[in-house]
Amino acid sequence: DFPELQSMFHRGTASYSSSTSSSLLHKLKSSGFQNDDDVASFAMDFASRPEIISQILIQDFQWNAIDAHRARVGITNLVQERLQTKIDDGILLQSKETQSNLSLPLPNIVETLPQSTENNQSTDEADNKQEQDAPPKPKLAPWKSVLVNDKAKLRRTVKERKKPGNASAPEADKDSYNYGLLDNHIDRATYHTLFEELENLWSFMTVHQSASVSEPPIRERTAEVYMRHARLFLGWVVDARGNILDMDLLNELDKGDDAVEEQSATKSSSPLTASTSKASVISEAINVRKAMWKRLQQRIGKDATSADLKRNLSLTDIFLDQNTESATSIVQYILWMRSERNISSNYEANILRGLIKIVKFRFAGELSVSNNTVRSATSKTVLDDIPVVIELRKFHRDAGSRSKKAPRSSDEGKKWLDWSEYLEVIELLKTDLGDMIDKYELQANGQPTDQVDNEMKQQKSLQVKQKEIATTFQHYLILSFFACVPDRQRTFRELQLDKNFMRVDGESNGEDTWVIRHSADDYKTGATYGERPPLPLLPSLTPAIDDFIERWRPCLLRNSDDIPPSSFLFHQPKTGNPLSANSMYQIVSRCCYKYKEKKTNPHLLRDMIVTHVRKNSDASEKELEALALYMGHSVQMQRDSYDRRTLEQKVMPAVSLMQSINSVDKQQ
Repeated sequence: DFPELQSMFHRGTASYSSSTSSSLLHKLKSSGFQNDDDVASFAMDFASRPEIISQILIQDFQWNAIDAHRARVGITNLVQERLQTKIDDGILLQSKETQSNLSLPLPNIVETLPQSTENNQSTDEADNKQEQDAPPKPKLAPWKSVLVNDKAKLRRTVKERKKPGNASAPEADKDSYNYGLLDNHIDRATYHTLFEELENLWSFMTVHQSASVSEPPIRERTAEVYMRHARLFLGWVVDARGNILDMDLLNELDKGDDAVEEQSATKSSSPLTASTSKASVISEAINVRKAMWKRLQQRIGKDATSADLKRNLSLTDIFLDQNTESATSIVQYILWMRSERNISSNYEANILRGLIKIVKFRFAGELSVSNNTVRSATSKTVLDDIPVVIELRKFHRDAGSRSKKAPRSSDEGKKWLDWSEYLEVIELLKTDLGDMIDKYELQANGQPTDQVDNEMKQQKSLQVKQKEIATTFQHYLILSFFACVPDRQRTFRELQLDKNFMRVDGESNGEDTWVIRHSADDYKTGATYGERPPLPLLPSLTPAIDDFIERWRPCLLRNSDDIPPSSFLFHQPKTGNPLSANSMYQIVSRCCYKYKEKKTNPHLLRDMIVTHVRKNSDASEKELEALALYMGHSVQMQRDSYDRRTLEQKVMPAVSLMQSINSVDKQQ
């Protein structure tokens, strides 16, 4: 199945043994790759950046690092040889600008106007003449080069400074954007106790607890966010990546004085309105860490090595007791995030919400074995009455209040589309999809050739085009689904055939429709609103969905006997895995940028439709309430969070009303 790749593994820079080569080929087969063509198609987009190939094998297919890098060498050689063959044979694909405009009817996919061949030819000639006379369009800047907020610009600046060979970069410049604990075997072994506690934290958040002190389980999606905040916070506390402090603090413990812990305790309850100068933040952070490591040293013995201290560090050393002073480390972390990362008030509130969970988990066991489990009338559980939790919740409320008044951190002008512009994006994408299928059909139905080599090249080219069409078709459907049901991106990336995405025959109205069904567990606010009513897509999309599922979706699946067939509707083209949150973001953002030069994101589409309805229609309160229920939130949330009209636009109906009243009075 892999004769070319096997050859690459035995020559050039690879020269692997037969056993190593066989092992790599077996792993590729188990990962869903069928043959050399499949591997080459997967890797072709990364010809200029081969390191991404090994990253994908590690992250998406769970390969170990050494095998991934070995496979990358052979795969890269395979791609380079095929590219060279194309150059030698003179069959490089023409660019999009030089391809001829061909039109054929597309049944069941794209609506086209019936035109005669003569009309098509004359139209093509006129279009070609206009293209020749028109001035050249300015080249669109690369999608990645457009940054919509200052924080992204700062991360890009740090990344550029750290590139090898950049002489202007200071030697002490540290990448403080990567500081959390990593879920790998190295960090798990180094911080063994902390990772055991993180696993128990996951159960505490997601599984109903039989202990007397517990909280109702939360959704796994929410728990994943809280776990990410926990790993970031703990990585900062222990300086896991060695990029926060300019010293090895564990080697400095014996040089410190005994007043460090007392000093930290007296300042531990400092409000988050304290000074956030970098010097003071670093100084206080050092004191917090010294106090933590000293407590641990006293607990396990002064003879403990640095490795012993890291392995035995526990949440009990970070949060000593239930008093407000135990909030010190979190307070200092927030101050550092403000100073170093310039975080928004909204993100600060999100951090505190997640870290409150880890504090509750820390003390839940102690309260369960004590008799003091009587909660106050205003508390949901006794955990809400812990002094340190009360302190953190106060900080959380403050951050939430500030976030409502704070200006947006991103440049809205680089992201916002009017709803009519978004619909234009869908139409333009639909047109391009039709052109792609037209050209594919012409090539597939071309005259057969007697030359076997040309037949093989023709077949390979068709396979590549099939996958390109399937990918574009997928993009078209995703953007169309957002227009029909302006829901959260999770809804569409988790669609599964015959589970939450079903075809309903049009017995009542005669139109077959695809419908999304959600139980309370399938969406973010399900605990509040319960099972959702069916979310139907437009009947006009039904033929396109049917054709995608039957003809094009199989091109995106991983075909392997070792892997059961996927029920997900949408898949990542290069791996065959279901779409991720980042996949959805890139699809929406790149398509909107391609056609309208705006880096719109999936969640912003919800703001766009609410703003459009409130701004451009005379929707009644009942209709607005129905739209809120349809989108899975309250009317107040619709008004406060999703309505992006300016104050001037919001008061315009009142201005018109007053003008109307005054004109009536004058007439009387």
